[in-house]
Amino acid sequence: MAVKQAEGLAAPAPAERSGSVRAVERAVELLFRLASHPEGIGLQRLAAEVGCSKSTVHRLLATLQGLGVVEQDGRLREYRLGQRVRELAGQGDELRRAALPLMRELVESTAETVTLHVIEGDSHVVIEQCESPHEIRRILPLGQAVPLLTGATARAILAFLPSDRTQQTLARTRTTRESGPSMAQLAEVRERGYSLSPGERIAGGTALSAPIFDRSGDLCAALSLSGPRFRLSSARAARFAPLLVGAAARISHALGFRQPRSRSAGAGA
Repeated sequence: MAVKQAEGLAAPAPAERSGSVRAVERAVELLFRLASHPEGIGLQRLAAEVGCSKSTVHRLLATLQGLGVVEQDGRLREYRLGQRVRELAGQGDELRRAALPLMRELVESTAETVTLHVIEGDSHVVIEQCESPHEIRRILPLGQAVPLLTGATARAILAFLPSDRTQQTLARTRTTRESGPSMAQLAEVRERGYSLSPGERIAGGTALSAPIFDRSGDLCAALSLSGPRFRLSSARAARFAPLLVGAAARISHALGFRQPRSRSAGAGA
């Protein structure tokens, strides 16, 4: 039986429908490509991967940016998935669920602030925090992005990333005043299994950080402990290090990490 077309709605011509479907296909392909490059990707490389002209990809990205599903790093001019997509995908939820009980245990054992950091582009971002019970304590704003250049968390991440990515990250983030850690310093971090920073990024503060690995064996986050140096001396921080490293290892295990990590796989390998 024939169905009468609704009044006021014109059926799209086959060519129009085909063009619309193709645009949707390209947009979805772009999202999948961006998902495979969580650190970000430039327009030229993205266009090459999807097999479209730069102008077409740029137009689609502009639309996706307007919808909040794609974002661009203003300094590097690279694109990555936007916050709305990350929220929809629940990115970080599994990590938080695995980490929070152990973060609370660390606070009870050390009485210092414990933070969970993930990588976003050339920065690390605080996604969870358990604060010290002391009146004078270190507090980091959730969502704060800090360049992967200085500090305990940056070194804990850089030390366990693939060597080429570490070197590329340092090349993009270093400044005339701060060149970042050397490959030898990062090798020491890998040897110890954690990094220690007495007042390097924040004057009067001490921080230590350990890596967290996912089920594929790749670094996915860092667990950090920090506090004022008058209370958290380097010696005291070193005594807390086994607790921090143990907690990070248990989080990695909860995420599915099983294979032993080769120390030669990180920066400087």
